[in-house]
Amino acid sequence: MQDFTSESRRSSEIEMQQLTQSRSLHLLLIEDVSADAELVILELAAANINVTYDVAATSAECQQFLRETSYDAVLSDYRLPKLNGLQALQYLQQSSQDIPFILVTGSLGEEAAVECIKAGMTDYVLKERLFRLPLVLHRALAEFDLRQQQREAIAKIQRQAWRETIINRILQAMRGTLILDEVLQITANLLQESLQVSHCLIFRPDHNGKMRSSYISKLPSTLQQQQNDEFLGVYCGFYDFYQQHLAQGEQIAIERVDEDTHTEVRELAESYGILSMLITPLIYQNIYCGGISLYFLEHHGQWSEEVRSLVKVIADQCAIAIHQANLYQSAQKELMERQKIEAQLRHDAFHDALTGLPNRSLFLDRLNHAMHLSQRRSYVQAEALPAADFAVMFLDLDRFKLINDSLGHLAGDVLLQTVSERLVGCLRTGDTVARLGGDEFVMLLESINGVKDVIDVAQRIQERLKLPILINGQEIFVSTSIGIALNSSNYLSPEELLRDADTAMYRAKESGRDRYEVFTTVMHSEAFQKLRLENELRRAIERNEFILQYQPIVCLQSRKIIGLESLIRWQHPERGIIYPASFVPLAEDIGLIVMIDFWVLQEACRQMQIWQQLYPAAEQLTIHVNLSARQFNQYGLTEQINQILAQTNLRNANLKIEITESILLEKTSIANQILSELSDQNVRICIDDFGTGYSSLSYLHQFPIHTLKIDRSFISHLKMDSGDGEIVKAIIILGINLGLNVIAEGIETEEQLNFLKFHNCHAGQGHHLFSPLNADEVAKLLNNLLPDDADLFDPITIQCQSN
Repeated sequence: MQDFTSESRRSSEIEMQQLTQSRSLHLLLIEDVSADAELVILELAAANINVTYDVAATSAECQQFLRETSYDAVLSDYRLPKLNGLQALQYLQQSSQDIPFILVTGSLGEEAAVECIKAGMTDYVLKERLFRLPLVLHRALAEFDLRQQQREAIAKIQRQAWRETIINRILQAMRGTLILDEVLQITANLLQESLQVSHCLIFRPDHNGKMRSSYISKLPSTLQQQQNDEFLGVYCGFYDFYQQHLAQGEQIAIERVDEDTHTEVRELAESYGILSMLITPLIYQNIYCGGISLYFLEHHGQWSEEVRSLVKVIADQCAIAIHQANLYQSAQKELMERQKIEAQLRHDAFHDALTGLPNRSLFLDRLNHAMHLSQRRSYVQAEALPAADFAVMFLDLDRFKLINDSLGHLAGDVLLQTVSERLVGCLRTGDTVARLGGDEFVMLLESINGVKDVIDVAQRIQERLKLPILINGQEIFVSTSIGIALNSSNYLSPEELLRDADTAMYRAKESGRDRYEVFTTVMHSEAFQKLRLENELRRAIERNEFILQYQPIVCLQSRKIIGLESLIRWQHPERGIIYPASFVPLAEDIGLIVMIDFWVLQEACRQMQIWQQLYPAAEQLTIHVNLSARQFNQYGLTEQINQILAQTNLRNANLKIEITESILLEKTSIANQILSELSDQNVRICIDDFGTGYSSLSYLHQFPIHTLKIDRSFISHLKMDSGDGEIVKAIIILGINLGLNVIAEGIETEEQLNFLKFHNCHAGQGHHLFSPLNADEVAKLLNNLLPDDADLFDPITIQCQSN
């Protein structure tokens, strides 16, 4: 028995030696006999266990020590005068300390031992076998350490599960919506619910970079919700104070707002009733985009590492959600901008930039649709279907170029915009108006019952355009020429219908403007002939098909020739001689008149110089050459005339330029400059067709004019007692009083000649005097004139000798 005891003691000493190497123990001894307490301490010391201890002998002492001091174990006697072991065990269990409880007693029955074990006693040692105490204490401590580790492991697993549960709930909620507002609101709600905080607020920067509460956790309580709503949009000073820390990703945890808290933070927290708070920044890719704030208002909180880590993970997920939302919004904005640009490009591709009306492409598309619809209805031939007739109106503003040139392009743009608005106001439901360009507009009138519907619209347009348009304080009056083309089965393409409406519009212009014309097949034939004539006219210049004839101008008193007017003729290879009235207007329209005018001027001057070299009677004759208004748009007109005179060696005094009245009024400034330059160089100016235009007396003084030519329309009806006779007399008297020479055109009868002579008209021309002559015929005429006949006329003053 003694050998077994010695061996056990040695084994116990080995184990206890390992225990003493790890730590020093603080024990509570519940013992009323001091000698027994000392034996316990000595036994532990013998086992090299370093201990400190307190001794309690009464219930009060036991409870006080357990309440105020932490211990590693309790060693208690079973029977004390004022306390027993079971009571001591209950006091330990009632305290917050979870440590071994070992009975060290003199005797303990089996029933008492079982009762103590059931009550929670760790172990017991009899005082007679006190050598076992170190080993029992060691084992109890080891068991409790293991149990504590297990509890901590379980608690850690539970905390991890709790954390994962919260994270999964929030992530699941995030996956349930792509709307950032919903994601962040759900996050605030779940954080408050899971962490049992008073408030969870998520702050986002406003447009000034100030952090404001954007999302507040919402509780079912109506009162609580009203309180929460008061915080929405509130600016938070905490974020300014901790700006640098938060921007670097640091969490701000304040478990207790008290005197140790910074004054500014404490005062701000007290103003909201905050006792504890945790602020976690929202940062993604080093971009600081807000924060999550958790507050306790009722009590102080403890922000454990698990809580802080949990909130940090949630904050990272929120930052990612914000970043993705920003990317999505940026992509959406870019997509919307792109769609807006594409829509604008599509609109611009089919609309006029100035007026906003459909352009040619869109109009032709709608016209094509109307044609297909009409063809489909004609194929169906169902009586229930109404007629799908439609018409195209082609509108061109009259004299728009004059308005544009006189008032400027900006005023012209305003005029076009106003006209387009008025045209839109004249539309019926389903009709289309478009601008083709310049001052040209077209209208598609669908579902018409006949030409009357179209004419009604045309007349309505004319009435609306009669109203003055105020531009820069000036009233502008504008009219339009309208061409109408009705749909028929003969049309195969929209362009054909538009072409015929254009043709009818030109007929309206030729007929006097401010009117409408309905297209007919005759117009198409005429337009075709006009196009053919245009092509042939272009080739005529290349092929030298033009010739000049010359009509003598005669002094009415002496019946002597004083000059020649050059008259162009087109010697067509198939149609023979074509007179100017048939091709000059076309040449003006297509821009060939300038080239033709210079050819006439060159040829007339050349021919006159030849005659002057061959015939002395031609020395004092003048050659009259007509210039169109287009010439006055050309740069260097005076220089070109001088160059031709130099090339042909013709004296300036032998050339007289004929222009119409419209040139003087429409191109006042440039005309005055050019005519003054020509007059200074001794080239004379003649007003052709005087009396048919504006017949303004002011320009007779303003411009350097030398001669008036009375238009043939007045001469053809001339009688001694006619109204035209009074007009002719007035023109002659006006010219004489102003010191101007007066020439009458179109003298066809002796009666007309006598009238003009009687009223002292200086000169005249016409078939009664001389028909237009070829160059050879003029040469024969000049050859028959005596040299002395030329002295009767001064080309500068035209003073004719009377018989």
